Amino acid sequence: MENNEHRKLVEALIEHFELRGLKIISAAYDGFEKCEVIGNHEPDVIAQKPGEDFYHIGEAKTSNSLLSDRAREQFEDFGNAVILKEGYTRTYLPFCIAVPKNCVDDLKKCIVDYGLSMNENIEILSL
Repeated sequence: MENNEHRKLVEALIEHFELRGLKIISAAYDGFEKCEVIGNHEPDVIAQKPGEDFYHIGEAKTSNSLLSDRAREQFEDFGNAVILKEGYTRTYLPFCIAVPKNCVDDLKKCIVDYGLSMNENIEILSL
């Protein structure tokens, strides 16, 4: 069940990014190359909009994995990933987290508790 749920969430991230005009660079999904490590972890999806010089990061979390220590570490790595623009301006990379609908409130609490809400780069995708 866990793997099937995770797979559906990753598929939803891929579709979400493609609908927004992004190209999938890599993904934890059949037919794609493995994602590169960002911080200390590999995200589930890395996408890029043609002409942009930065990535969009996608991570899928199931109801069983959302509140784990590993999830917290991933959220901190991906939610704090930055690109330097025009010299010294730090811009947070767009980060989309896919969760089941019944986990949205828990995810919102995690984002605040982990100090990521001020970054304003996190988007929630719920299924």
